[in-house]
Amino acid sequence: MSEIFDISYDQIETIKNLWEKNRQYHEKSSEHFKELYRCINFDHIIKALDGLNRESLKITVAKCDDIYVGYCISTIIEGKGEVKSLHVDEIYRGNGIGKKIVDKHIKWMRENNCKVIGVMVSQENQSTICFYRKLGFYPNTLYMQIK
Repeated sequence: MSEIFDISYDQIETIKNLWEKNRQYHEKSSEHFKELYRCINFDHIIKALDGLNRESLKITVAKCDDIYVGYCISTIIEGKGEVKSLHVDEIYRGNGIGKKIVDKHIKWMRENNCKVIGVMVSQENQSTICFYRKLGFYPNTLYMQIK
């Protein structure tokens, strides 16, 4: 049984190991952008979030038996809600943890009158695209870049 709860920005270090697992997953599974994922740094991510109004930021964690097994970071900026990062540890996937966390974030965005709710997903990450489709997300645009 997992416990799902919000943490403050000041507690963001709690998710550092999970965030790193997420980065490694993308680096390992990417065909074209391994180097890009290799260079992403947790400290740069949290500095970018630090500039946000705290009411515009939501960080939720999942914990099983005193072990952090998942997290989600979302923002609301100018009426647009966006899931910025989501990760559930591989051995805990398939138990509904990711869905529960994202549902909590979607509810928060709707309660804050977001006109748009979205998520950016790597085109190479088909399992995550399928996950978000099950939650009601649909592709809108395709951003392409050179390696």
